[in-house]
Order: sequence, then structure tokens, then C-alpha cells
Amino acid sequence: MKNFSILAIIFVLILSSCSQRPSPFLSERRMVELLTEIHLIEATLQQKQNQGQSFDSMQIYTTAAYTELFERFGLTQESFEANMFYRAYRSRDLERIYTKVRDNLERKVEEYRQNSPGGIHEQIQERVF
Repeated sequence: MKNFSILAIIFVLILSSCSQRPSPFLSERRMVELLTEIHLIEATLQQKQNQGQSFDSMQIYTTAAYTELFERFGLTQESFEANMFYRAYRSRDLERIYTKVRDNLERKVEEYRQNSPGGIHEQIQERVF
């Protein structure tokens, strides 16, 4: 019986921690913006890898890109993860957010196709470096 009580207390604590909003808390709009930017960074990394860039070069880009992005959104790695965990606990929120992220990325791909051969990846590099 004592073990059951301890497990019940732990379970309640875990559930209550999942329902608390992280600090800083990103609104849905800001979360969509952040995740869109993350996917653009990851696309740039994939492009760099396909071009045969060195691991060191890619690591420098990754660190600079994520540092700049998290600073712009007022986050740390831990607060980003807390926001993702909070949203994942509310799967409908996360599904809605990722639908908007997908729409943003599709728009950016279309802009890329219409405007310039360097497009999005060059814009990201200019912003980070």
C-alpha cells in the first residue's frame, strides 16, 4: 500500500508539471515563427552537408544560427524544450502549430522558386553571420 501511495504522488506531480506553462511562454504565433525558422536552419544544414562542407563549418553555423534564434525569441535551450514539452502534452495545439509551420514553409519554397536562385539559404546566412 505504501508503494502505491508513493507512485500515486509521483504520478500526480508529473501530471501537474505537464500542465504548468513554461516561462517564458511562447504564444502559438511565436511558436509557429520559431519552428519555421528552425526548419529553415535545418534545411540550410542539409544543403551544406550535400555540398560537402566540413563538419567544423557546419558546427559553427549551427551554433551561431541557434544562438541568434534563441536570443531573438528570448529563450534558452531548456526553455525551448519546456515550451515543446508543454505543447506536446496538448497534442491538438502542436498539430495546429505544425500545420501553420508547414504552410509557412510551403510559402517560403514558392517564394524561393519565384525570386532568386540563392533565396532562403543565403538570406539565413546573411542574417546569422
